[in-house]
Amino acid sequence: MASEYSYLVTTQGVKVFYCEEHPDQEKGIVIISHGYAEHSGYYLGLMQFLVEHGYGVYALDHRGHGHSEEERGHLEQFEFFLEDLDAVVNFIHEKHPMLPLYMFGHSLGGLIAFHYGILYPEKLEGQIFTGAAVGKPVGTAMIPDFLFEFLNKYFHRYKIYQVLSQRATRNLEVQKHSKSDPLLLEYATVGFYYEFIYRGVNAAKRKVENYRLPCLFLHGRADRIIPYQSSAYIFDRISSEDKELKFYDGLYHELIQEPEREIVWKDILNWLENRVWRNIS
Repeated sequence: MASEYSYLVTTQGVKVFYCEEHPDQEKGIVIISHGYAEHSGYYLGLMQFLVEHGYGVYALDHRGHGHSEEERGHLEQFEFFLEDLDAVVNFIHEKHPMLPLYMFGHSLGGLIAFHYGILYPEKLEGQIFTGAAVGKPVGTAMIPDFLFEFLNKYFHRYKIYQVLSQRATRNLEVQKHSKSDPLLLEYATVGFYYEFIYRGVNAAKRKVENYRLPCLFLHGRADRIIPYQSSAYIFDRISSEDKELKFYDGLYHELIQEPEREIVWKDILNWLENRVWRNIS
């Protein structure tokens, strides 16, 4: 079950890095959309778990993250994330035309996945979200929109440094690894946050009723980065007939890294199993 690594060139000419793992016999495919600052390498544990249970898994590095191209920590248009993700999804469908495809999104990756699910519902059988950034991060909710616009206009490329590891997970090994990981972003520009928080989150709330895919929302009640109430707000307003929401007491933002991560992994697997067999039957 060794991981394979490669690059896919998008229609914009951007080289997007991805890794993949496959079992001998596949019953479905899962594509992983990672969170802010991190990269696909943080999902190897979840990937291996899903592969052991019969799912092929792809995980990309979003542009400006990990091994993918474009300026690190900067973003000119939120829609570029969606275009890159769509290129990988289309690539997967070409390789596995007969298998159902599901999407997993965490934090910023969850926000990207949510928008993708609204744009291209016909390309997916369902989506799973953990700590999805479908609401503004802690400490930013009170910033008025006009201030976001002002800062983006005059300080577009100003770098904001943040250390999130201790607030993201209680897993000490992950915290230690994050401090020495050369691929982990140390900063993002004002322009990046404008596209992420101002445009991305606000657009998700405006379009929430257009979301109709089968979905599973998971969130830690002790999340100190994205309030768990954000998932509840979105969950109550989406138009999906098949939707589930679960909170975990005491768990932080990075649910799949927490000491109790195997509980979360099993919840993800159970949700997939209940739906993949519907597609097969």
